[in-house]
Amino acid sequence: MSWATAKIGNIAEIKGGKRLPKSANFSSLQTEHPYIRARDIKDGKIEVIDPVFITDDVYQKISRYVVNTGDICITIAGNIGDIGIVNPSLDNANLTENAVKLINLKNYSSIFLKYSLMLETIQGQMKAFAAGAAQPKLGIYKVSEISIPNPPLEIQHKIASTLSAYDNLIENNLKRIKLLEEAAQLIYKEWFVNLKFPGYEHTKIVDGVPEGWKLQKISDAIELKYGKSLTAKNRTPGEYPVYGSSGIVDSHNKALVQGPGIIVGRKGNVGSVYWSFEDFYPIDTVFYIEKGQVNYFIYFTLKAQSFVSSDVAVPGLNRNYAYNLPILIPNKLLLTDFEEYISPIFNQINTLKKSVQKLKEARDILLPRLMDGSLEV
Repeated sequence: MSWATAKIGNIAEIKGGKRLPKSANFSSLQTEHPYIRARDIKDGKIEVIDPVFITDDVYQKISRYVVNTGDICITIAGNIGDIGIVNPSLDNANLTENAVKLINLKNYSSIFLKYSLMLETIQGQMKAFAAGAAQPKLGIYKVSEISIPNPPLEIQHKIASTLSAYDNLIENNLKRIKLLEEAAQLIYKEWFVNLKFPGYEHTKIVDGVPEGWKLQKISDAIELKYGKSLTAKNRTPGEYPVYGSSGIVDSHNKALVQGPGIIVGRKGNVGSVYWSFEDFYPIDTVFYIEKGQVNYFIYFTLKAQSFVSSDVAVPGLNRNYAYNLPILIPNKLLLTDFEEYISPIFNQINTLKKSVQKLKEARDILLPRLMDGSLEV
């Protein structure tokens, strides 16, 4: 069975976000007015990982450009066609001018709409409508012309429920991963920041550090290697994650580095730190550390560093600057104990990440078949 289609303009109102006034400053302190940027909208969700807020006086000028729970947002500049649905924590948040919101749906499920917009065919429409300009942008009038599946509302709810079941499992696994990572981080802090490691009561302090420990530079412990350029058009989707300074940005059919490895943001999200269990491809916005120098202690030590952008002309993390930062290296016995203590936690994290990947693959196989009516619900 093939469903009828409808144009977005016929089933929803399309409203733009708002460019902040030139005089506006993001508040470093939390206010009642969070600001949603285009980069916060992705994979059907809106997640403000590094939140910014606007001040009350700026809010008064742009208070009409807010989103509410259940609104669907589409990015229309930069990465065209990223989709997200507004969750209750972002109710009444302000929306960037680089996105639009779909509101007041007419006999249409918002969750079904979210999944419809994630279809490869619909994504293709968006890219095509935005093509041609030096800086592609998807205009509101073009969004209204996008055709989407339009099955009966009852079917929409069934399809949305089926796909949401996968996403709920994915979300639960991601929450478990986060809790495990936090638990490992707390153990690292207790042992190597608070210095309450096993046997600390009987360890002498010599020159301000536990006996047998060494104060060294990062360059004494690891080599930060440069990632390699791999533009989007040169990537062939495959099994290997492509890492940029914001984490996994894509996939490729070839790996540059054998896992496990550590990735450090060099440009963009300066100083971000990621762990890859598998072989991976780090692009030229990051440094990476190869397998022979990788361990959990180094990973958490790098995460604890206060890396800052040290290049003024081209903001980024200067490698010589990073190399000269001090780190405290414990004795080999304690390092071995820490690796053995943390290893089961990371094994659980790895298992959950594999489960998340399989769930995403299963969902993505179902998505087009449910949306075109070839698979009955």
